[in-house]
Amino acid sequence: MALDLMNNLVSKNEDLVAQVAKSAAIARGSGQIGDMVRLRDLRVQSGKLLDEGKAGSQAWRPQRETPPDLFTPGPGELPEVDLRDLSDATLRSAMHHHGALIIRNLFSPQVAEAFRLGIDKVRDAAAAHVAADEAGDAMERSTISKGYFMPLGSASGKTRVKAHSFLGKSGAIETFLSPIVSQQLLDRFEILGLRRLLQNYFGDEPCVSYQKSVLRRAEPLEFPSEWHQDGAFMNQGIQSLNLWVSLTDCGAGTESPGMDLVPQRLEEIIPPGTNGAVFNWSISGKTVAEKFGDVQIARPYFAAGDGVFFDHFNLHATSSDPSFTQPRYAIESWFFSKSRCAVNQVPVYW
Repeated sequence: MALDLMNNLVSKNEDLVAQVAKSAAIARGSGQIGDMVRLRDLRVQSGKLLDEGKAGSQAWRPQRETPPDLFTPGPGELPEVDLRDLSDATLRSAMHHHGALIIRNLFSPQVAEAFRLGIDKVRDAAAAHVAADEAGDAMERSTISKGYFMPLGSASGKTRVKAHSFLGKSGAIETFLSPIVSQQLLDRFEILGLRRLLQNYFGDEPCVSYQKSVLRRAEPLEFPSEWHQDGAFMNQGIQSLNLWVSLTDCGAGTESPGMDLVPQRLEEIIPPGTNGAVFNWSISGKTVAEKFGDVQIARPYFAAGDGVFFDHFNLHATSSDPSFTQPRYAIESWFFSKSRCAVNQVPVYW
């Protein structure tokens, strides 16, 4: 679907969800890169229309009944379920009482490997794209990426490269810069039934963050990572869930860094940038020790394909230890309620 046709549909207030679904079916059936690029662009451009900048400003929905606590994790542990036991009840219970939920076997080993290979292709295509961009070779840029890396067409090449340099330094590339991998990922989420799960959790249709959803190949840290809550980057009056999926064995007992998490439900943003914090958005280890000194920090083991749900209040950091010597692949996808997405995030229609 061409962009001008999409704009006509928007001006007629037609159902964008239906239009995205139709374009997704076309791209899925054809397997053509052009159809995937048009679908990606449609998802992003349509998402920009959500509440026209008013998302997240509405009053809270009525509180639901407090769910029972279905889990009894030990010190330094988080609640966990196998994929077959992931449900609205287990997700809501874990989030309400413990602030996170580990899902074992979310992706099969074969699916995890396919996404690892996909991330490598995205990174290679991005590097080639930047090189061609610097050389001013637009034809080479479009040819060499083969749909694995293709920025939105509205910004100049140098602007796009500069905008994504921070993510590149951290080993991450925004998921929706890859029309192919982003569609493969959303298709996988559909197969897993995550749309319905998120609909039930939010009581609303889900959308995906453009900026904060990333494909990551992270090298072991040279120095300890800063703690943070993602809500420090966003307004607090939102509904969110992050799904972090490890594509390699990582964390406790492995050679690749996983994640450290405070294993309890938090309902406010801890003031960042104090007590020796390195960044104005981060929380120092000293602050964590002062506030959670009696809490054993969780450092879970993740097998390739395991995932963890948490929201914008969760306090976490990338694990660091001399025993971590190998890189870790992961996919991070931030979801918002369409009526309560962060105002400083570009929502993407799913």
